[in-house]
Amino acid sequence: MTNLNKNELAKIGVQFGNLVRKWNPKMRPYIYGKTKNRTHILNLKKIADSCQEVGNYINSIVKKNKTILFLCTKKTSLKNKTKNIPEEQDKKHPFEIVKEQAIRCGMPYIVNKWEGGFLTNFEETKRKLRELQRLNIFVKKDTFKSLTKKEQAKYKERQDELKNIYEGVIDLKEKKPDVLFIIGLNKEKTAFREVIKAKIPVIAVCNNNCNPKLVDYVIPGNDEKSEPINFFASLVADAIIQAKGEAKSVAENTAVNKKLE
Repeated sequence: MTNLNKNELAKIGVQFGNLVRKWNPKMRPYIYGKTKNRTHILNLKKIADSCQEVGNYINSIVKKNKTILFLCTKKTSLKNKTKNIPEEQDKKHPFEIVKEQAIRCGMPYIVNKWEGGFLTNFEETKRKLRELQRLNIFVKKDTFKSLTKKEQAKYKERQDELKNIYEGVIDLKEKKPDVLFIIGLNKEKTAFREVIKAKIPVIAVCNNNCNPKLVDYVIPGNDEKSEPINFFASLVADAIIQAKGEAKSVAENTAVNKKLE
C-alpha cells in the first residue's frame, strides 16, 4: 500500500461520501468539503495515509501468521451504474467483490450472514464447522449415493444451510480470527458487538456516516460503489499476499543458511 497517487484515488471515486445530512460528526477529521449536491468529499491525503498505515499493520501481523477475516454482507443497487467500471465488475454486489479478494489472498470470509454468537459462542461455531466438514466428505461417499433421494435431500439441505454461513471460514477450525476487516461497518452491528467482546482489532472502510472511534484502523472512503470497494478490498488482499511472500522468502533463506552452516 505504498506510493498511492491522489489523482488515481480520485479517478476511482474513493473520496465520495454520502449526503451531508447523513454524516456522523466524528468523521469530521476525515472530511475535505462537500459538493454542490450536498455530499461530503473525504480527504484524499488522509485516505492515502490511512491505507499506508493499514498496509504496515497488515504486513506486521501476517508475518506473524495471523488471520484476517474479511466481512461484508451488504448488497447495493445494481441500477446505479458507476462510470468507467467494467460491466462485469459493476454487476457485482459488494459482498461478491470482497469474497473474491479474500479467496485471492487465502483469508477467511463471511459474506452472506453473520451468525449471532459466531465469536462469543465459538465452541458452538467450531461444532458447526466440524459438522460442515463431515458433510462435505460424506456427500462424496458411496454411502451417501446409496441413500434414497429423500434422505440425500435432507443431508444436502443441511449442508447448504451451513455452507451459506460458514463456507468461507471452514479453515478457521479451532481458532478465532486475529483481525476483522469490514466493508459496510454500519450494517455489521452484531458482528461489531462480538468483536469488541472478543477484543479483536478491527480494520474498516469508514464512509462519512460511520463512527471511526469504534475502529482500530480506519480507512476513510466510499463503501457504497463497486470500484472503491474493489480498490480497498484489493489493497488489503495485496498487502496480505506481499507479507506472505516476504515471510516465505525469509523462511527459505533461513533454511538455506542453516544447511550451509
